Amino acid sequence: MTIFRFALLRGTRNPLTLLCTYILPIVLILIRPLWTGIAFGFGGGVGGGGFSLLIIVTMSSAYLMSLSILTDKADGAVIRILAAPVTMRRYLTENLAACAMPLLVQMAITSILGHVLYSWSMTLSIAVFLCYTVLTLASVTMAFAWHCLFKNKEGNTVGFPMILFLTAFLGGLTFPVEAFPGPLQYVGAIFPAYWAVRGIGSVLEAGVMNGAFWLGIAAMLLFAVAYLLYGGKRRIV
Repeated sequence: MTIFRFALLRGTRNPLTLLCTYILPIVLILIRPLWTGIAFGFGGGVGGGGFSLLIIVTMSSAYLMSLSILTDKADGAVIRILAAPVTMRRYLTENLAACAMPLLVQMAITSILGHVLYSWSMTLSIAVFLCYTVLTLASVTMAFAWHCLFKNKEGNTVGFPMILFLTAFLGGLTFPVEAFPGPLQYVGAIFPAYWAVRGIGSVLEAGVMNGAFWLGIAAMLLFAVAYLLYGGKRRIV
């Protein structure tokens, strides 16, 4: 059994992971008021509520799917794995793919359903898929880096909800960052979710994938690379 298949199976054994990764995204896109009611977090853009909740679900799912990294580190399994003819690059890449693939499938389904149910334009549907695909990669690599900070699950599971809260509060998921005074508006830029909000918000307002959208995509990709580099061999082993 490859590392990818094993990581995928382990990531789906937890009922909470199954709920958050496979069920909640579909449930959210089917709740019409979230996508047609009063928005929040996107500067008044239509449907901000649904987009904001989807970001939170994506980050939570990435964290839950990637817990196998922490388990391998805590019980010493990663040392045994790397003792075999397996490189750190392969170990990280296959774990990343196993964590991200279910979420990417959900993003594709969400984009299609949005187009069918709510008459999203093709531009918006493609933008949603691209933005949340890159957010998924950034969220999974962020979870990898987070797991590398801890040797046990207790501190890990206690601290991550705080990170999620700060992301939602400072990243513009609960209300527009323009409501913050002065420089505090930009503090959320240290989180990938902030750039997802700005990217999708720009498409909702302008109707096209403009420079602000691609800036958000580029920023999240840079975060993903930085997190993956941080969660390298010296940190995991």
